[in-house]
Amino acid sequence: MLAALLAVSAARELNARELGIQGRVWPIVEIDMRELLIASAARADLSRVGEELRESAERYLDNLPKRTLRRAERTETRWIDPSFVLTEDIRAPIKNAQGDWQWGILYRKGTRFNPLSVQRPYNALFFFNGTVKEEAEFAAALIRQYPATLMLVEASGANPEKLALEFGAPVFSATDAMLARFRIQATPALLYPGEGPQSLMLGLTELAPPYSVAQVEQAWPSVRMPNPGGSH
Repeated sequence: MLAALLAVSAARELNARELGIQGRVWPIVEIDMRELLIASAARADLSRVGEELRESAERYLDNLPKRTLRRAERTETRWIDPSFVLTEDIRAPIKNAQGDWQWGILYRKGTRFNPLSVQRPYNALFFFNGTVKEEAEFAAALIRQYPATLMLVEASGANPEKLALEFGAPVFSATDAMLARFRIQATPALLYPGEGPQSLMLGLTELAPPYSVAQVEQAWPSVRMPNPGGSH
């Protein structure tokens, strides 16, 4: 078989001949891509490009996705179980019977786990609509009173940086995942770790006007303590 293929190949080489030009041809006029890139870079106004990037960065927080959340009409509390089911094993160094450390399974896939059973936060999240004057003023009053135990979270998509400058305190921006995870449906709302029978739950209290610091103190008395939840 191999001999036959070699014979065919040799015959083709013996029969090969110059056929000449069979049609019109044109010189290659395509620009070398490397030359094109160099020329484009030379023409670019780098100072203008830098200015556009700076302006885009400054406008980023003004262009966050906007949301419409209803305004709480009455003060009420819902309790949320923060437990979740592990989708994979959690592995960690574990000391064996001989006193040696080795990697092992700490929690198995499919285990239902409650983070509050391991670590309890000492602060709470206050969700508010920064585009509503009354809610923004409420948030400002709360953070002045309890800067160590409350974290402000803007939920409508307003620029949190401008609010932070106005309040003189950090303001975080809520994500869709955060709002869904904690079932935030109305503002203002306080999310805090439960106590006593609800120690493994999260409380979510929607607050209706007229707003006052006393509303938060009544919903979560531990707000008055420097480290209300402690850590376990």
